[in-house]
Amino acid sequence: MENLFSWLGETLGHMIRFVVDALGAMFTGIDDAAAGFANGLSSSLGISPSLFSMAFLALGIFFLYRAVRALIRGAVIAAILWALFALVVLGTLLP
Repeated sequence: MENLFSWLGETLGHMIRFVVDALGAMFTGIDDAAAGFANGLSSSLGISPSLFSMAFLALGIFFLYRAVRALIRGAVIAAILWALFALVVLGTLLP
């Protein structure tokens, strides 16, 4: 009877180890892909690949998006203001 529970514990341990290794490999792949994307984007724009720079870039793109939406709505003044905000943010970020 002791051999049965020893085998059962060993099998369960191997299954848990397999799941943990598979999850580790998956998240390592996702991390490598995200790092490659951030490095490629930052090198093509000439900025540092820091979290602050990426957040600032996202903010500038969000302002551009708001400008386009305001222009589509017909709010020309709002579109000009949003585009000006985007220009200030992206102008300070990009060389």
